[in-house]
Amino acid sequence: MEEKISNRLTRINRILVWPTLILVIVFVFSGYGITNPALMGELSGGVLNRTVSIYLHTALAAPVLLLLLIHILIGLRTALTRVGVKEGTLLDAFLVLLAVFSIVLLVLLETLKS
Repeated sequence: MEEKISNRLTRINRILVWPTLILVIVFVFSGYGITNPALMGELSGGVLNRTVSIYLHTALAAPVLLLLLIHILIGLRTALTRVGVKEGTLLDAFLVLLAVFSIVLLVLLETLKS
């Protein structure tokens, strides 16, 4: 049963890594477009001006962090089981608690930013 869950989580992680990678690349380019809009405007053919970069960067912050959090937690579960932590309810409860704490912290930071 536990092996079935691990296989599913690995499959989910392999699927989620591609949209995460694309969003992180766009996030980095939009962040660079904020600091150096002239260069990014030339490289993107005028698509990434400063206004668009600011909009993309702020709009993508939460989705990028959420996808990275999911990716890190699945990887952490795999790494912990690999070093000898027993798979089961206690490990899953710890990871869920860590995820809830991280999401609450993310929401608080997003609301304080506004």
